[in-house]
Amino acid sequence: MQEQGVQARPFSEVEIGRDSEDMCLLARFFNGFANSTRLSILLLLAQRGETKVGELVSELGAPQPRVSDHLRCLSWCGYVKVRREGRNAYYSISDDRVLEMLSLGESILQDNIEHVEACEVIKKGDC
Repeated sequence: MQEQGVQARPFSEVEIGRDSEDMCLLARFFNGFANSTRLSILLLLAQRGETKVGELVSELGAPQPRVSDHLRCLSWCGYVKVRREGRNAYYSISDDRVLEMLSLGESILQDNIEHVEACEVIKKGDC
């Protein structure tokens, strides 16, 4: 029996299984949201809109090369886009669906926060 609230059947055409190429690719997609630095970048861009790299570095308190590596990853995979102006690079969310994913994640987390905090499989130190 289908649970109330669950309607769509996403990825009905993909092969399911931990060794499936489809699942590995999907896991890589979600990994874009799973790293605390990348997620911080996405949330900052969602809150502030287009932002200069130096401002992201300052806000995150992370080394500039690390932030740049994560921005390149996010850009390459389609989460963010870059606009160059002279020597400056400005990043912004590239697709409204990224904002939707962040919003859905926040909503699901709020509904399940006690369980996520207490989860023994997904430990606090994993971020």
